Amino acid sequence: MELYIFNQDNRQMAGIIEAYEYLRWTRRYSQCGGFELKAIANDSNLALLRLGNVLWKNDDEEAAIIEFVELTMQEREYITVSGRFATCFLARRIVWSTETLGGDLSAGVAQLLNNHLIAPSDDNRKINGISYTPVNLGKPINTQISYRNLMDAVTGLCETADTGIKTVFNPAVGTFEVILYAGADSPAVFSKEYENIIEQVYTLSKTDHANTALIGGEGEGSERTFAATGGGSGEGRYEIFVDAKDLRAEDFPDNYEEALIFRGDAKLSEQALVQAFDVTVNQYGNLKYKADFDIGSNIRAVSKRWGVSMAARITEIEESYDRVGMSLGVTFGKPLLTLSQKLKGGTL
Repeated sequence: MELYIFNQDNRQMAGIIEAYEYLRWTRRYSQCGGFELKAIANDSNLALLRLGNVLWKNDDEEAAIIEFVELTMQEREYITVSGRFATCFLARRIVWSTETLGGDLSAGVAQLLNNHLIAPSDDNRKINGISYTPVNLGKPINTQISYRNLMDAVTGLCETADTGIKTVFNPAVGTFEVILYAGADSPAVFSKEYENIIEQVYTLSKTDHANTALIGGEGEGSERTFAATGGGSGEGRYEIFVDAKDLRAEDFPDNYEEALIFRGDAKLSEQALVQAFDVTVNQYGNLKYKADFDIGSNIRAVSKRWGVSMAARITEIEESYDRVGMSLGVTFGKPLLTLSQKLKGGTL
């Protein structure tokens, strides 16, 4: 594995990072991934590791953008850089209007990207070298989005539809392609008993959980339109109210109720039961990374001692490299939201 740096201005290769203290490379399924790299602050690294430059790991499809630089002096001088994968280009734009989305998820994302990033009416809003080709995913959407951060809007739709997003880098020409995809099913079973994991943390939480939503659309008092989605009864029923007054019936003449229900389902997906396994993979076990499992794979995680058996999607993989070698941390299922993620949650 080698680390290449490409210039921000022309996306041409500027050099290779020859040595570093550690690299954490975190891939995510429905969200934007990120990285952190610490290296000795020699002349070469100082020249290459600059804000805006592109970091590409040649055994990965995705590349990352350097968004943070820190110089420190301990026994030696070090430079630490971090940032997000190239999907973060979307975060530089907002939905500059009200977009009504219908049909397949892929078509809705195409509408958002074309209007606000790839081919906007204002050329100042265009980012060159980014493309997207919709491929029908069989994931219908009915919603309206206004003035949200573009990346949050797109990844929010992907989360709701259990769909992956990645931005693939072509180093030969310095271009990026945004791709939506469905993770593959895998027969892989992760278990301490099978000796293919070293450490494990199991999380089960109903904090902020909801499974039934009453959605309020346009109108006032007895004239207001309502819809409901979800289910449950007795102690197992957790209700929330979702305010969707911004959705107007005139924008959804044939499927206003579907639009309200889509908004409710999106909110319920944010507040679903949290069930996740975080494990450190034994790389000398019976399962091989990117062959038997990968980001987005549907697998099974089992702990006989804890009485847990769950079918889950791999939602995050952290590759860690240091002087000792590589280690692999894998998250199965829906992890707990951080405070910043909760605060960023918006309306689809």
